Amino acid sequence: MMQLLVQFSVTLLFVEFGKSSTTSESSCPVYAAGVPGIPGHNGSPGRDGRDGLPGPKGEKGEHGVGAQGPPGKVGPPGPIGSKGDIGSPGTGFDAALVTQLQSDVKHLTDRLTLAEKRTGIEPALVTQLQSDVKQLTERLTLAEKFLGFPVSKKVGQKYFVSNGLQGDLEKAKKLCSDAGAKIALPRTEEENTALVSLLFVLQSPYVLLGATDEEVEGNFVDMEGKALTYTNWKSQEPNGYREENCPIIDKHGFWYDVACNRIWLLVCEL
Repeated sequence: MMQLLVQFSVTLLFVEFGKSSTTSESSCPVYAAGVPGIPGHNGSPGRDGRDGLPGPKGEKGEHGVGAQGPPGKVGPPGPIGSKGDIGSPGTGFDAALVTQLQSDVKHLTDRLTLAEKRTGIEPALVTQLQSDVKQLTERLTLAEKFLGFPVSKKVGQKYFVSNGLQGDLEKAKKLCSDAGAKIALPRTEEENTALVSLLFVLQSPYVLLGATDEEVEGNFVDMEGKALTYTNWKSQEPNGYREENCPIIDKHGFWYDVACNRIWLLVCEL
């Protein structure tokens, strides 16, 4: 009986204690929010984020001006330029030289005449003076001939000369013969090239040559009737078309047969 009374008392005590606790919690006062505190320090930087998607293409910027670069490599040679103008004709012998030669010839001739008249003069001296007068006279004769032919070209011991006149074969014979010369006729490749050079100086496309096949068709000989030892015919030349019995030479050095009565530039050889 005593035990039951004790348990009842304890139970009643716990019930009263629970009520008292509930009433105490519900009656606690409620306080308002406090004043913000001082901001804390910034944290450490975070990791880089991932690259975003490519954006739209921007507008084209202006050309920049960079520093001048080093010189480039030398390029290949350019095309050959056009041919220049032909220069003025040169001269063979001038009048001053002729005058000097005339004076020298006269002086030596006077000495020779005096030596031949005097007695006791060594024959060898007379012979030497005669030889000197002969050589100087030949030079004078050649120089005087060149005065009529202001354009000349020397090749070996031969001179090709011209005064720019034109004509047919008959006129060429007379012109050159009066000068103590012959109609030009190359006998070697070197002479052929030298004659071509006069064509450029005289600005003429062709020159008449001193040969014909008038006696025997296709058999060209020089003005003395001797067979030619050198020729430079163009392909399919000579063709003998319409009595073409005289050769001419062009600026490339090729020969063609043409009619002898046609007009061409005339050149003589000395």
